[in-house]
Amino acid sequence: MSRTRVKGTALLLTLAALGCSGNQSQRVTPPAVTVEVDAGAVAVADAGAANPWEGLDHAALAARVTEGATSRLREVQPDFDLAQLDAYIANPESSPAISGRASDELFNLAIVALAEGHPERAEGIVRLVRAKARNRNMAYAGTTVLAESARRRAGEAEAEQRRAVEAVFSELPRARLGASTVVYQLIQTQAQLDARIGQVHQQMVSPETARSALWYGVVLPEVVRHRDLYLAAVAAVRTANEARPADRPYAFGTVDLTRDARAQPVLMAVWDVGTNPELFRQQLFVNAAEQPNGQDDDHNGLVDDISGLASDPDPAQTALRYNPGDEVIQQYAPFLRGVMDLRAGMASSPAAQRVLELQRGITDAAQAEALDNHLAAIGEWAHGTHVAGIMLAGNPRARLAIFRSAWAGEHRVYHDRGPTDAELDAERANIDDIARFINAHHVRVVNASLGFSIEYLEDQLRHERDRYHTPDEVRARARAVQQRRRENWQRVFEQCPDTLFVIAAGNSNEDVVEYEEVAAANVAPNLLVVGAVDRFGSWATFTNSNPERVRVFDHGVEVDSLIPNGEHVPLSGTSMASPNVANLAGKMLAVNPALTPPRLIEMIYETGDPIAAPFNGHIANETRAVAAARRAPRAPARPAAATPARPPATPAAR
Repeated sequence: MSRTRVKGTALLLTLAALGCSGNQSQRVTPPAVTVEVDAGAVAVADAGAANPWEGLDHAALAARVTEGATSRLREVQPDFDLAQLDAYIANPESSPAISGRASDELFNLAIVALAEGHPERAEGIVRLVRAKARNRNMAYAGTTVLAESARRRAGEAEAEQRRAVEAVFSELPRARLGASTVVYQLIQTQAQLDARIGQVHQQMVSPETARSALWYGVVLPEVVRHRDLYLAAVAAVRTANEARPADRPYAFGTVDLTRDARAQPVLMAVWDVGTNPELFRQQLFVNAAEQPNGQDDDHNGLVDDISGLASDPDPAQTALRYNPGDEVIQQYAPFLRGVMDLRAGMASSPAAQRVLELQRGITDAAQAEALDNHLAAIGEWAHGTHVAGIMLAGNPRARLAIFRSAWAGEHRVYHDRGPTDAELDAERANIDDIARFINAHHVRVVNASLGFSIEYLEDQLRHERDRYHTPDEVRARARAVQQRRRENWQRVFEQCPDTLFVIAAGNSNEDVVEYEEVAAANVAPNLLVVGAVDRFGSWATFTNSNPERVRVFDHGVEVDSLIPNGEHVPLSGTSMASPNVANLAGKMLAVNPALTPPRLIEMIYETGDPIAAPFNGHIANETRAVAAARRAPRAPARPAAATPARPPATPAAR
């Protein structure tokens, strides 16, 4: 679980306050300073004498962002000649293809241009990125910057401003309109902006936080003041879209093995931040040789490994399901669907409107922080159960083991700080225990809808101002942590060569290799990284990608499954796409237990449907893949340890 998640929860409701790419800025938690806008200048307010933001005005913030963006651009893409930026803007075809990190820095320069009153330049930079970004999801990025630039350039007449904004929104594919314009539903008042950006005084001054101060303090206030105009433009474009023939949904095939008497047992595991075993009691794996007595009864090196393992630094959280408390569950579980509707761009749904009502009640940074924490907790409570429900669907011979790793959630364990070396050791010990369980019980498929982003980690480290004093120190520590985590994950892949690990690619519209996602950027013959497509078979606006590492995609938008209280809720994210592919792998093993992880990966890709340009990859085709598995050579299966036994009295307590 990184930045806003476990991949897929996306529970920070600022969504993309930076607005520069469909969902790219989900990797940026709400930064901020209390910024007051007065006649185009920014004054940073704080009563504390030690406030590092005191005295930074609009010009100083812009200079900090510009300096950081230009320096970083030269570092991440040396062949992009900044001296030729104006020429590239005038003729995008003269520009080299632009990497993801270079796109980020160009967007930062666009924010500076807009904040300094140069909307033409801001628009030119965004259109350059749209035209030349290697990540083709970026072809629809920067909608908020483009729309505000167009409004400012349209003159004083409101009707002209609205037409200019409508023209920008009309460029979007119909399926992307909601996700690209949800910010106008989400950010409703200046008080919300003040509350969100008021949190940055806890962070060091850096190019990233200075950028956010400009965005929240200079650009978005103008958007909020003209919010009715923006909403009217969205409504007009939506009405025009609805008058056109409907887009044809992609046909996601499914295979149900319920009546297949020849299907073999297959043990699968969900590796997440918590799963409710009670909802899967009929398919829950039970290690009959172990008892809930605090002893290693079966002498496999693990204590009470009855239905899985749980690791949490909180001694009160020893169950396989994370429990944030009845009050949090009762108050915030009803908002889970609304959060995900916002994530999918459906801001007008009744569920989304209830979440927006919560947002309207925020008046200060403390309330914003509390809301973020509560919604993150409810996501941690729900996420693994939702994933497990997807994994088991249509495969009654599948048995479920549960690995709960609080370390993977980050928001609760590492909120506003980074992990210590001792905690990284604990993460490694947890991974080694999971590897031992996998091998002891012959787990064939593990789904891990989680991951760690270096950007999220840097954002948390910036809060530790007493420990890290410069952005370079933050980056150095983040790289060291990320390297440890990469090595940790590589251990489990290498220790369990007979197990297929299905990993969610992530939800930040990034290249997993360029942004060094862990574990999605790791390489192993038994590792399959999965991206998400929407219901029309196109890349989801949020999905991470890479043409070599993320070759398989599946349905990840509004995917229905269970949450711990037994309700069904549709959620969105690569977290939902990944267990769809894990489900497929489990079915393939049920009909042919001889398949190895490399062969499973090869067959899933080869039987998939190519995704239409400008995207790449294959959508997993369940019908063809299972049929191919039936035809493949068969060999004696491994001993099946996945047969359920009568559960002890309290197996879920571990």
